[in-house]
Amino acid sequence: MLLEIQDLSGGYGGRDVIHGISCCAGAGEILCLVGPNGCGKTTLFRLLLGTLPVSGGSIRMDGRETSGLTPRELANLAAYIPQAHAPVFEYTVLEIVMMGRASHFSAFDAPKAVDRDAAFAALEKLRAAPLANRKYTSLSGGQRQLVLIARAVCQAAKIFLMDEPAANLDYANQQLLLEAAGELAGNGRCVVMSTHSPEHPASIGHKALLMRDGRAEAFGTPRDVLVPDALERAYGIEMDVVAVRDRYGKERLICLPVKR
Repeated sequence: MLLEIQDLSGGYGGRDVIHGISCCAGAGEILCLVGPNGCGKTTLFRLLLGTLPVSGGSIRMDGRETSGLTPRELANLAAYIPQAHAPVFEYTVLEIVMMGRASHFSAFDAPKAVDRDAAFAALEKLRAAPLANRKYTSLSGGQRQLVLIARAVCQAAKIFLMDEPAANLDYANQQLLLEAAGELAGNGRCVVMSTHSPEHPASIGHKALLMRDGRAEAFGTPRDVLVPDALERAYGIEMDVVAVRDRYGKERLICLPVKR
């Protein structure tokens, strides 16, 4: 397994926000974190990234305990794609993507030709090479998310942590982003993606972790996790789960809030 979380607890301000969570994901898998606002998805990411203290349990990445890793070693294993990113300076897209190479050279080195080539290659993988010379600040929300994913690809990490990347995107850009996540997994990476939409794990996820109040309500395959009883406990409202087939015959799960 590329990512193993065992009985993990931690938080901030002297108190635990995450309580005893266990889950795992391997190469080629997408693990989707689902749950209401405030359930602890972002805090879990911060524990994985080492920016918040772990009070109990363990995190293993590629077989190594993260508590014993240096920041550079952790950066070479896990790449973080935030929900939003607004740089102060007007960097070009290529410059933003090359920042993903920072863990591969010292603070006193300038990026080299190999780093520039890696940045172009990452953009090409995401079909975003035409954006290379554009100002990052001029891009749409969907384009920015693709660039941030390209930066993570350029980082050459094995695990991608995507914090609600589809938030505030329209349907077309959400689809582009989900396809990009699927391609990353198809290339042998492990993708951990938080989302507000229960349909996302049903569409592209191999595993799902449903969270409530900093705890795991359910963990397993999307079909096993996304069931009415568990969703109702997590979200506090009645929900139905309906299976339909699209025009190409693929079965899709749709989660519907209902009211008597």
